[in-house]
Amino acid sequence: MRQIVYEEEMNGLVMDRVIRDYEFNMAEKHIHDNYEIYYLLEGERNYFIEKQTYLVREGSLVFVNRHLIHNTGVSHTSYHDRILIELQAEPFSTFFNCTQEVTLSDFFRSHTGVVELDAARRTYIEALLEGIHQDLKDKDTGYRLSVYSRLSSLLLCAMRCPLKKPTYLHSMNIYKNNKYTKVDEVATYIAANFATVSSLSGLAEHFYISRSYLSRVFKEVTGFTVSEYINTARIRQAQKLLEDSSLNISEISRETGYETVTYFEKIFKKHTGITPLKYRRLHEIHKWPADASRYSVEDKQPDSAPLNSGQKKSDI
Repeated sequence: MRQIVYEEEMNGLVMDRVIRDYEFNMAEKHIHDNYEIYYLLEGERNYFIEKQTYLVREGSLVFVNRHLIHNTGVSHTSYHDRILIELQAEPFSTFFNCTQEVTLSDFFRSHTGVVELDAARRTYIEALLEGIHQDLKDKDTGYRLSVYSRLSSLLLCAMRCPLKKPTYLHSMNIYKNNKYTKVDEVATYIAANFATVSSLSGLAEHFYISRSYLSRVFKEVTGFTVSEYINTARIRQAQKLLEDSSLNISEISRETGYETVTYFEKIFKKHTGITPLKYRRLHEIHKWPADASRYSVEDKQPDSAPLNSGQKKSDI
């Protein structure tokens, strides 16, 4: 059974609470342009982020930066009760920039992962989350300001938590240990060698496991096929090179492991909605707005929505 306790939203923020009492593993690949805050009220979950699987216990916060591959799966027990908040960069980035304390991007860059709370902080965080829920539900005068305030308090609490080594699954003696450990190893290897990793068969041979086993467990843990994961790593590197280097499209194609420019452009457009050239032009406009008139309106518009941007939050 899945029970949606509530779903609320305001400009730039979506919040929901979902209870499940069955074995739920996210089936679809999950990567998006929003920041994510996940709080586990009850239960236990396995949480894969980028190339590492965490064991998330009740009373833990999970922060996920934008554009990171992430996926949740069943752990010891199927029952779990979780709250999820997704934040768009704006208007929250502007708000946090004004505080001159921390930027939203810096916070998520340094805090992505699991924060395990003690009893006092757990009570405090749950009160903040319930306050945000009531603000969004009632929408009384000044509710947006109240949401900003409570959200700031939540991030500040996480910043002040003593640094603690999170619980990784490969340090736990549980029956799924080998599967998650192997997927973490493969994901880490791909992240470091995406330009030269070419096939599922090659990876299976490198890690001395069967091709079919690797294909099955990798998709089960990450939500991505091995090929999708490799292409995601390559395209993210291509985006960085398009933004920050003077390499031409052919050079970037070779740098990221693609044999032909045509195939690179096809995969890039599938992941981002626009061609590499349009992507570079858009980011040049961001950097040098005075030159924006050089580009047409057509150049500024994605040809399609980014991959997976419309997945329902209650599917997490």
